[in-house]
Amino acid sequence: MNVANIRKLLTDNGIEAEIIEHDRPIHSKNDAAGIFKIEETAPTLILDTDKGFLALIISGARERVDFKQLKKSMNCKKLQLANQAEIAEKFNITAGQVPLIGHNFPCILDEKLFQFPFVYGGTGDLYHTLKISPQQLERANDVILKIE
Repeated sequence: MNVANIRKLLTDNGIEAEIIEHDRPIHSKNDAAGIFKIEETAPTLILDTDKGFLALIISGARERVDFKQLKKSMNCKKLQLANQAEIAEKFNITAGQVPLIGHNFPCILDEKLFQFPFVYGGTGDLYHTLKISPQQLERANDVILKIE
């Protein structure tokens, strides 16, 4: 996934969002400090479960994710962060560059995101960030669970 693919996905699906270009790369929410409010960032993590791979989009305002509770909510025997090398090999996605949309994984969405008018997250390119409302983000993904 790259910026051109994200733009096409947005246009083709009538998703309202903005792609913001910046001068320095953003690998993590800490790199976004000074560019965006950390609590408004929305990192996308890839999870490996016994039900397959999932995307977890969390709020930068969240201190931690309770993986035991998430595993229970998903009724999974196995739920862990995916191996970065395996994700890169299988899906050509690099950690820190997972896009908010267009990743084609079923998605778990953090309800904390809905306290903000817009959230900021990956496009697959370190120099571009997607600005999108949580409602449009939900619409653009196959959301199978929301966490509190």
